[in-house]
Amino acid sequence: MGKSALVQELYKPITAKRGYFISGKFDQFGRNIPYSAIVDALRKLVQQLLGEPDEQLQQWRKRLLAVLGSNGQLIVDVIPEVELIVGKQQPVPEVGSTEAQNRFNLVFGQFIRVFCSKKHPLAIFLDDLQWVDWATLKLIELMLLDEQTQFLFLIGAYRDNEVSPIHPLVLTLEELQKQGAVLHQIVLSPLTLEPIAKLIAEALYRDAHTVLSLAELVLRKTGGNPFLVGEFLRLLYSENLLCFDVDRSRWQWNLDRIRALNIADNVNVVELLLNKLKKLPEVSQQLLQLAACIGFQFDLKTLAIVCEQSPKTVFRNLLAAIQAELIQPLSELDEDLLVQDYKFVHDRVQQAAYTLIDESHKQMVHLQIGRNLQQKTLPERLSDRLFEIVDHLNHGIELVTNQVERNEIAKLNLLAGQKAKRAIAYSVAKEYLAKGRAWLAKSSWQTNYNLTALPYLWG
Repeated sequence: MGKSALVQELYKPITAKRGYFISGKFDQFGRNIPYSAIVDALRKLVQQLLGEPDEQLQQWRKRLLAVLGSNGQLIVDVIPEVELIVGKQQPVPEVGSTEAQNRFNLVFGQFIRVFCSKKHPLAIFLDDLQWVDWATLKLIELMLLDEQTQFLFLIGAYRDNEVSPIHPLVLTLEELQKQGAVLHQIVLSPLTLEPIAKLIAEALYRDAHTVLSLAELVLRKTGGNPFLVGEFLRLLYSENLLCFDVDRSRWQWNLDRIRALNIADNVNVVELLLNKLKKLPEVSQQLLQLAACIGFQFDLKTLAIVCEQSPKTVFRNLLAAIQAELIQPLSELDEDLLVQDYKFVHDRVQQAAYTLIDESHKQMVHLQIGRNLQQKTLPERLSDRLFEIVDHLNHGIELVTNQVERNEIAKLNLLAGQKAKRAIAYSVAKEYLAKGRAWLAKSSWQTNYNLTALPYLWG
């Protein structure tokens, strides 16, 4: 419905007033990673600070050290980049779970307040809250109920059709209102005929009256969903049903031919995107399937590790997806003339790409992704990717028949549980530890697969 696009319009006025605008997005396949969106947003803030002049960066360092004191490692455990500003921190003493929770809440509140002032207010946008984790909801409560925190604007977006009355987000919002938090909700409705006609008229350099019949058809097919409207018009163009008449110097279309297109009214977003994905070369489709498993944002190095191909080959095979506007580069060409960072243009594209993986192969794919990432990650960098690796391995562990490997996965779950515990994400820690114990307890396995490196995807 354009929730993210609407919020992004706030970027210019906020930054024009010397404010900080940062954003993070929850991933539909990464719900076990505690604080994922908040960490993503705060990492971007730290990166902004690291790009400021040395004198200003030193001021930030002094402010952070002043409020964090001897507890700086608590924040570094959650946002490792903070160490680049404050330097190496001493370990914090072990305390009981309640004391640890209270200590973390206090330190995190102090950390956030450093960046919230009248001189530079802070706006945090958390997208796709329908996939939020419990640990993040607790931090949201902390920020909104902290009377000492001012000049903070917290914005969240979610799909209300995917959030039930007993969803953790709904329960949290209700509790926040009971405790006096000031909440405002904006519900975005589908586009009606008039704005769709204006949009099409502006795109085709025609007046609204001329395109009215086309707009009515687009409305009927898309239900007024803004993302679908754009995708449907792109589909018409790719099928030569919307084309530019060079002789007359204007766009033209044939309504009868468009009506004959085998697309139902109020078409499902994923179904439309699946049709678009299936037009890509097979190798590009396979890459997007793996990228969807990695996350909404992904990088060339990780994708190359996962599919066991060279970055150059992967980049070449991603070009078709870029040209089809299914993924978007996030970085410039590097010295090797490769683009390293990407994102799906919409999480529905990621969902559609993931849907292309046959249900019977998904466990196999996740298991091999986890194996490849584990093998290619240096021991000193394992902690940075621990949750990601463990989640993939857990997804496919039922296919593992080797007791040694099962024990290794159980050990990784232990490490993930300990890391989550240090981040005071106790519910996540409990889940990892329970899975680790379960894998150790399994002494016999009914399933016996001969797994090779992504055999289904790469033959």
